[in-house]
Amino acid sequence: MPSADQSEILSIIGNIYDCVLRPEDWPDVLKKIATGVGGLNASISIQDPLSKTGSFFVDWAVPPDAIRQYNEKYASLNPAMTSGWYCEIDGPISAARYVGPPQYFGSRYAREFLKPLGWGDAIGSHIAKLSNRYGILCIFGPWSKGTFADPEINFVRSLSPHVRRAVEITELLGQHPSGNAIEASVLDLLRPGVILLDRLKRITYCNATAERLISSSSTIGRRGDHLFVKHAEVSAKLATAVEIALTGVAEAIPENGIPLALGEFDGPQLAAWILPLRRGGSSSRTSPSEPRVAIFLQEIGDRAPLAGEHFVRQFAITQSECRVLMLLVQGHDVTEIADWLGTSLPTVRTHLARLFAKTNTRSQAQLVGLAMTALSPARLPRVAKNSITEDGSSDA
Repeated sequence: MPSADQSEILSIIGNIYDCVLRPEDWPDVLKKIATGVGGLNASISIQDPLSKTGSFFVDWAVPPDAIRQYNEKYASLNPAMTSGWYCEIDGPISAARYVGPPQYFGSRYAREFLKPLGWGDAIGSHIAKLSNRYGILCIFGPWSKGTFADPEINFVRSLSPHVRRAVEITELLGQHPSGNAIEASVLDLLRPGVILLDRLKRITYCNATAERLISSSSTIGRRGDHLFVKHAEVSAKLATAVEIALTGVAEAIPENGIPLALGEFDGPQLAAWILPLRRGGSSSRTSPSEPRVAIFLQEIGDRAPLAGEHFVRQFAITQSECRVLMLLVQGHDVTEIADWLGTSLPTVRTHLARLFAKTNTRSQAQLVGLAMTALSPARLPRVAKNSITEDGSSDA
């Protein structure tokens, strides 16, 4: 990436972490991210494939009426709604390329909701995976643009980890723009261990996950208000990383934070990422006890997927089949599904036949029952009156 682009990214990263202590800055930061890729708006939200709703944490240039329409009708038609079950954290996608441009732009979601607003493709980057929901940074481009290109997706890729961490810490501190909070529980959202240090390197906060990792590790521990590492070489590296984060020299800090392996000792093998919490040059006016550095701890190789992610993996359900299935569990028949997805009736029937075969079910009622038992037993919806069986007959 050219140095000018790198400088721009480093500047935005600093602005992102400013939002931890100044949540009212989020709209301006989202504007910078969106305009960096030619976007019309940007938002951070929790998307729920089961209730078919989006809970918006913060946004820039998203009309309230658009959010209302989305939740009242069009979230259920969003062909990318289940993307959280297939995409990795901090791995941005083009919604149109994820679904397939003809299918995306030909869907009723695009034709009835996006096009009248002048919106088209969206870059979505998943920043949290919850029990059956996911958090996402989303930027919509203009309808006339077509699909987003790789350089634009990579621009968001370089910023997504920082948005995720800033949102995690903002939730942890209980500071929300305009008083709005993400609906997910803090414990569910904050899967990594998070330790916050002040400018005197004292621990000001240590979440439950970090406490658990520390207590089960022979590598790191606490001495009063300070974190210590038992291995001398690793301890020195951690001290250096914290000092760099405190000085706020942006060029010395990698885009994803300062990584540090805490070694192979008894207990969990841990990785740490050290990041500064900058305030745009106002550090001289901050209280000594205010958080200045965040340390993220995570067991190497640990990532708990959504229940929906387990389900689609277990039965090898493709993204196209999943879009059909999620409309089925809403009680829609195959004709409606074909219309809403902008595809043919034979194609929908083919997906349905494959779902029967993969899940060893013989009717739509059995298939929907299996899906909802796996995803959310308490929220089993009605089944369409004319339920299709494996042989194409009705089980009504």
